[in-house]
Amino acid sequence: MKKNNIKTILTISAAIVLMTACNNNNQQVPADLQHKLDSIRALEQLELLRAQGINLDENASPMQQFYDTLAIQPLPLRFSADYVSELPNYQTVPLSLAQLMNFEGRLSSKAIALPETTSLRLMILAADGGDNQYTLWLYSLGPDFFPVDKLCLYTPTKQVCKDGEPLMTEFSITSDYEIFLTTVTADHKTERQRLFTVDELLHFKEWKQE
Repeated sequence: MKKNNIKTILTISAAIVLMTACNNNNQQVPADLQHKLDSIRALEQLELLRAQGINLDENASPMQQFYDTLAIQPLPLRFSADYVSELPNYQTVPLSLAQLMNFEGRLSSKAIALPETTSLRLMILAADGGDNQYTLWLYSLGPDFFPVDKLCLYTPTKQVCKDGEPLMTEFSITSDYEIFLTTVTADHKTERQRLFTVDELLHFKEWKQE
């Protein structure tokens, strides 16, 4: 089917959904209408992904199709200068998918998956900040493969604390999916460590240290 015909069908489908909602005397709840509209948008994104060479199960969401192509990052993982500069085995995120998922960055993002469990699906997204500098975000994905929560693991931009000392954050992820973020001064004399885990709702939870 030609691309123009596909676009015409999707446009007509959207119009039919809206007309149906009006003719039902508002019996259709907004959530149902939104779901149908979201489905149409997903089909449009699916066509864009096909144009970029991602052609898997048509019943899967665009995000699931992309996730299934990602390399797996072994755990444990620990920050290193080489890792954040080279991003080994990361795969480029199609721009249309980055926009659909509202990912951080959007121009030249890259991604890799962590080992999946029965209840946990995580992905590291490297968001391009320019000059080949990437900020790393850890995303949790729901059963529908849509993002649920995100946590910044690393940014190449150094922060400055109140006494003027430059700070940077290092990270590590254990095999038990414990996420440690360690903020250190430039001379490594002072450091502060924060611990995060993923709760049953797939949100990143910080554990307060006593």
